[in-house]
Amino acid sequence: MKRRASRPTATPVAETSPEERVKHAVAIALRALARQPRSQVELAAALRRRGYAAPDIATALAQLSSRGLLDDAAVVGVVGRQAQARRLGSRRVQQILARRGVRGAAARDAFAESRAADLERARALLERRFPNGVGRAAADRARAARVLATRGFPGSIVRQALGIDVDLDAEDDA
Repeated sequence: MKRRASRPTATPVAETSPEERVKHAVAIALRALARQPRSQVELAAALRRRGYAAPDIATALAQLSSRGLLDDAAVVGVVGRQAQARRLGSRRVQQILARRGVRGAAARDAFAESRAADLERARALLERRFPNGVGRAAADRARAARVLATRGFPGSIVRQALGIDVDLDAEDDA
């Protein structure tokens, strides 16, 4: 019979030595990373919820970073694939990345890439959601616009996807 790998014990965090606390924190973070890529912000929050102090968290994350195990590009890749599969707009992608703690060049690049595919994804969503096409009635078009807006598509993309030729200010596209 195969033995399962041992997990960190349930010993209260405060009763262990600093080295043991960091070792346990690294083990917990590695288990979380094994399930899916996570940002430093997500890992730090998970460790805080488990009762680890800020110095232990910082040391554990530094160890993981030095081993090359923390990669925002991997998080961006997962978010991008999920956005494509779920037909999410660039605003939603930006929101998800911010919530997950991905900032800087990786987040800007992901937003730009998502923005480039917005119109295609919006049209695909409309085709799936409205197989007989969006009606010409104002209520039908308003419903379709709400569907797109709640998925995080900018106003200009909503108008283009619905074929509305209105030149409004670009303030809703920022």
